[in-house]
Amino acid sequence: MPRPVMFSAKLERRRKTRRWAMVVAATLLTAGIGLIAIVAVQGFDLLGAAEADLKPMVLAVLAAFAGLLLLCLLTYAAVRVFGRINSR
Repeated sequence: MPRPVMFSAKLERRRKTRRWAMVVAATLLTAGIGLIAIVAVQGFDLLGAAEADLKPMVLAVLAAFAGLLLLCLLTYAAVRVFGRINSR
């Protein structure tokens, strides 16, 4: 049994576009965090073996997280814009 539609078709498409944008951004965030974690663990292992300074590596990991968050926001916005252009 189909569920009743409370909003117009245009608003339903926007709602679906928002969900799709959130799924894409969350997927990118999950994959990015995993990739950053893998590289960071390998880097910290190498730095530990060489007894080097950890500060640059920590700053690089924080910069990677900041870049990833910015990329996720841009991806979310791009999917929303694409959905809005496509729905016209």
